[in-house]
Amino acid sequence: MLLGEPERTQADIFFHLFGIPVRVHPFFWLVAVILGANLIRSPVDLLLWVLAVFVAILVHELGHALVMRLFGFRPAITLYGLGGYAAYDRFWGGSGWAHHPVGQILIHAAGPGASLALAFGILTLVWLTGQPMMFEVGLPYGLWVGFMLPGSEILNQWANWLVTILLAWSFLNLLPVYPLDGGQIVKEVLEWINPRQGMLQTMVLSVLVAGGFCVAALIVWKSWFLAILFGYLAVANFLSLQAAAGAPWR
Repeated sequence: MLLGEPERTQADIFFHLFGIPVRVHPFFWLVAVILGANLIRSPVDLLLWVLAVFVAILVHELGHALVMRLFGFRPAITLYGLGGYAAYDRFWGGSGWAHHPVGQILIHAAGPGASLALAFGILTLVWLTGQPMMFEVGLPYGLWVGFMLPGSEILNQWANWLVTILLAWSFLNLLPVYPLDGGQIVKEVLEWINPRQGMLQTMVLSVLVAGGFCVAALIVWKSWFLAILFGYLAVANFLSLQAAAGAPWR
């Protein structure tokens, strides 16, 4: 969800996963705590929630990064603020379909795909154990699933939060709003069809969808978090559209 690589800080955490460099910016931890403020009741809850957010976002970005590497790129992952950023040097590497719209669509779809694969993998294991599950489908987060694991209450709480975040993050990222994954996929398709106007069309669609979700978040869902998120995306796309189109009212 990042619009660019954040500045490095002395509090950054660095490690490698499957040979892919990962950087965790301190704002990632802060935003994770803020998002779970109404769920956290104890230090254990805090640890479980932050760990669930960390794993869910890392899996999402790892999906992007692994497909990037499959296409011959050298990816790197940054976790920052609300989300993450999997990037590669467009001028180094890449082969075959890597730079083709189909290759780019596969890269952008890989993040939500990895998240959904892990979520439904966990749910399949729960189903195989015969444990009850509760489903709720609808906006704003798409799908919510609750379940009970036998034995450890702590493991059950963490697994529920992890699956919830995986599903919600996938749904949000698949919306046709740039620069979310869904918006990136729409951009590739529209630019493939109309190279000259595809990006402008993507930004127009992004403004309309993000603006609509912002209004719904305020009036229907009463969620300030979603309102701020989609309001920010709507404004960012509107300003980019204004600049790209050279609007006379600027």
